[in-house]
Amino acid sequence: MCIAILTAHLSVKRRWFYPLKGSLWILEHSKHWVMLDVFLISVAISCFKLQDYSDIFVGNALYSLVILQVITILLISRVSTRRYWELWRPENSLSITDKHIHCHSCHLSQQEAAQCIRCESPLHHRKPNSMQKTWALLIAATIAIFPANLIPISILITNGQLLEDTIFSGVASLINNDMLGIAIIIFVASIVVPVAKILGLAYLLICIQFNMVRNHRHALMIYRAIKWIGKWSMTDLFVISIMLTLVDRGQILNFTPGFGAVAFGIVVVLTMLAAESIDPRLLWDKHASLQQAESAKPVSSSINE
Repeated sequence: MCIAILTAHLSVKRRWFYPLKGSLWILEHSKHWVMLDVFLISVAISCFKLQDYSDIFVGNALYSLVILQVITILLISRVSTRRYWELWRPENSLSITDKHIHCHSCHLSQQEAAQCIRCESPLHHRKPNSMQKTWALLIAATIAIFPANLIPISILITNGQLLEDTIFSGVASLINNDMLGIAIIIFVASIVVPVAKILGLAYLLICIQFNMVRNHRHALMIYRAIKWIGKWSMTDLFVISIMLTLVDRGQILNFTPGFGAVAFGIVVVLTMLAAESIDPRLLWDKHASLQQAESAKPVSSSINE
């Protein structure tokens, strides 16, 4: 993301079109995948889980990681692809007579055309095949969630004993070890959040598919919540990766991730892609058509009378 920002700045200054377009595309799609806050929480959880086996000391790099997280949040809040395109070619310099379609790449509203007059991207009123892509990703995530919860997600060998933990057994062991707070975090992030995302996306798709959008504001709140909580399911995977680097060196114990971790990673990635592929404007379209149909009923009945 940082390289994309530097490339965008240099491209605007040097008037390089294709490097600017590519860097802004990377920047637009990478902001949702920055998970330093999730990683910091995972570091804390890993330290709590390892405190029974070893002494944990905080290094200077952790302070640097916290500073990096704060700066990254400020950077993401300040960066806007629309501003870069305005610097490249301001909207008032373009001869736009009517605004009937909105470009998804440079966010320029313009007249009907096959491609954008500023960034040359294909124009479309709604995301192409949004419903089909979202349904395909959601069905695949639903299939993968079963092995993710049934197959061991981590394998720990200590004192010659083989301990295989699924997500449920891992939460239960944390509760037995008086780590209720961490158990709640893992339970919510690894079990509640993925299931809630799948059910929430399925609800939105069904509402759009069968024209059942009665309260569009409520549906949009569900959509925003799904997009916000999506990355927090990565907590358990980050914990496994951190423990793998700390433990699987012959220094403390022997720790290996199970195949359930692979299935769980697939669930997280597919649900995040599904949340990005759905077009929330379809909720407004269905709500508007439903309102028009309801408002037309009394008019037609009065005409018949």
